[in-house]
Amino acid sequence: MSILELTSAILSKMSDINKWQLEFLLHNFSHQCTIRGRHNFLNMARYSSKNESTYRENYACPETSVGKDFDFAGFNLELINSNLGKNKAVAFDPSYISKSGRKTPGCGYFWLGCAGMAKWGLEIGGFAAIDIDENTALRYIADQTLASNEHQSLLAYYAALVCRRSADILQVSKYLVVDAYFSRNPFVTTVCEQNIEVISRLRDDADLRYLYVGPHQKKKGPKRKFQGKFDARNLDESHFSCFCIQKDESKNENFALYEGTLNSKALKRNIRVVVLHNFDKEGQIKNHKIFFSTDTTLSGIDMFLYYKTRFQIEFLYRDAKQFTGLEHCQSRSETKLHFHFNTALTTVSLAKVAYHLAIPEEKRGAFSMADIKTRYANEKIFDLIIEECADLPNDQIIKSIEKVRAKIIDLGKIHVRRA
Repeated sequence: MSILELTSAILSKMSDINKWQLEFLLHNFSHQCTIRGRHNFLNMARYSSKNESTYRENYACPETSVGKDFDFAGFNLELINSNLGKNKAVAFDPSYISKSGRKTPGCGYFWLGCAGMAKWGLEIGGFAAIDIDENTALRYIADQTLASNEHQSLLAYYAALVCRRSADILQVSKYLVVDAYFSRNPFVTTVCEQNIEVISRLRDDADLRYLYVGPHQKKKGPKRKFQGKFDARNLDESHFSCFCIQKDESKNENFALYEGTLNSKALKRNIRVVVLHNFDKEGQIKNHKIFFSTDTTLSGIDMFLYYKTRFQIEFLYRDAKQFTGLEHCQSRSETKLHFHFNTALTTVSLAKVAYHLAIPEEKRGAFSMADIKTRYANEKIFDLIIEECADLPNDQIIKSIEKVRAKIIDLGKIHVRRA
């Protein structure tokens, strides 16, 4: 199944899409894989029969066009439900988008992890559905960070963004997986008020307390709630149980996982905690990590796998930046940027479903967006040659070219399946 066929199947299930919108969306998603160079409106026109103004108008949001009014969340939800299993969670993570100038809405200083500093540009807050069993992720929706003065902090803005998307998130899963930056208030408390459970990682020196489980003395005043301070290196075996031990010197994997329920002073609630101990060659604790969930009934192994799979959202960002032009939009319009960001990210998900998840698990190799781009670029050139040669009288030449179609399309790919 190609990206065009997959897109057509999903759009056929969506209402309120007219013929003009359908034609442009079918073209646009697959067209992102044929472009070489920058994914701006001018270069899009160079690789298609449509002109530059067609892309500008359709990305804009006039009443007669697609624009921001297109339901990317509904489109991706259909893609997620059809191709991911039941064991899912939703990952949320902001991503820095390079952008020069000061006239674009939302421009400011945002944290760039690979640089270890805040840089001038844009930022999007992206949601993705992660499949724990398949260890993969598909894009859900992305919103540009447009923090205003009504929010006391950027963290409060992110919490408000999650609340605004809470109904969409709950259609996928009640679990929201975020990195350690979000493991504090007001984010956790605000999100939990929407009936969404948070899974994240705490600081290594998090202030946690054991819950008191012994008998209570008959005396005035409230009953005892807590029983001492938590020490991650010296766990109380009456409150923690070990559920996984891994010893593999060849892979440098020597760790143990423990689970228990504690109280967090900072979050002002009881949480389910998983403690990871990494050991050195002598069996001593080298370092530790603390993971938590606001759902105290969640098993430790599920919590650990949810957080571990969260990193799949980073691969979506990486592929979109490298291959579908996530950072290439030159527009200064909020609506055009929204459409561009979601087009770039959704194209990666469509490619993953069409050329990776559609293959039986035992036959799958590594997912390579680079190979898909190469395939579409080669196919575009091949089809153009056949189209131009269609009027030639010598049909035998055309038929002989058609026989090597697969070989030409695979030219330059990193991973080629041999017959």
